[in-house]
Amino acid sequence: MKIYVVYGTRPELIKVAPLILKLRSLPHVTLTVVSTGQHKEMLTNLESLFGIAPDVSLDLMTTNQTVNSVVSKVIGSVDDLIQKNRPDLVFVQGDTATVLGTAMACYYAKVKVAHIEAGLRSFDLNHPFPEEFNRKVVSIFADYNFAPTVLSADNLIKEGVDKSKVFVTGNTVIDALNILSQKATVNPSEKKIILVTAHRRENHGEGMIHICNAIKALLNQRMDVEFIWPLHPNPNVKDVVLSKMEGVDGISFTQPMDYVSLISTMKSAYLIWTDSGGIQEEAPSFRKPLIILREVTERPEVVSSGFGELTGTNSEKIIAATLRLLADKVYYNERVSGQNPFGEGDACDKILSTLSLV
Repeated sequence: MKIYVVYGTRPELIKVAPLILKLRSLPHVTLTVVSTGQHKEMLTNLESLFGIAPDVSLDLMTTNQTVNSVVSKVIGSVDDLIQKNRPDLVFVQGDTATVLGTAMACYYAKVKVAHIEAGLRSFDLNHPFPEEFNRKVVSIFADYNFAPTVLSADNLIKEGVDKSKVFVTGNTVIDALNILSQKATVNPSEKKIILVTAHRRENHGEGMIHICNAIKALLNQRMDVEFIWPLHPNPNVKDVVLSKMEGVDGISFTQPMDYVSLISTMKSAYLIWTDSGGIQEEAPSFRKPLIILREVTERPEVVSSGFGELTGTNSEKIIAATLRLLADKVYYNERVSGQNPFGEGDACDKILSTLSLV
């Protein structure tokens, strides 16, 4: 069986890496790993960490690329690949421009698509933008929809996706954490560490400024906290944040962290502020509460299980939610006492079993 796995961003690679490793061990599978290079500068270290080298690197990354340009380049490049060596099945993961472009190329070429992490919905096309649109489109025609939770599966079925094409597997990010978490360490600190990650398009501009204002206000109120912020290289994030936070003590800015360093920082943190989807899934594994810097989340299980609280980028809400977690240890413990909603780390085995590959 000829199978392609296509990724382009770091979150995609994290979640497909465990599947790639398992597929490569199957003698009856001919596997081709394709990197579109959508976030090329953030992929190399992670590929090395997992011991994965793409068989095909499309190198589509350009400075200040638009979503339209990425999707169009992915469609054309992936179409060339699959026309030359038609695979039986192509895996995509998540909701990026790489996912949409790859899936569309496969659909028009009549190649089967398996969508990992299918069914996530915020029910707002502008939050997150353009990810909500991307994943909804892929669900229309994917042959296999591997949903991480029952709620995600229900979303697909309510939209009219055939039940025979929907499978609940858990999230492959837990598989990845199980592989790498032993390499991570806890870094002790005299202060309570708050990890911040923020990069979403809908938070560019005023949203980033509000997050910075919340940090400055908290540093003025609490002497027992310190912030760590790995800055996304996008100038709409990096330049705005560094300008706004110039001269402020109590916060450390870093380059984007390699995955083990990020896991180590999550393990060491007292709590996490994030607009990332992946970290919403990872934090429950480490029993860390989340302040979600988004108006809506396509992972409502994080909120219903207690780990997450939605604040958007409203400074007052962020500050109030953080102060309660810092001041009330009983409340803190209640927040992190629930069950991980994303599974136990056997998602890849369930995917391969569904496809009768094991």
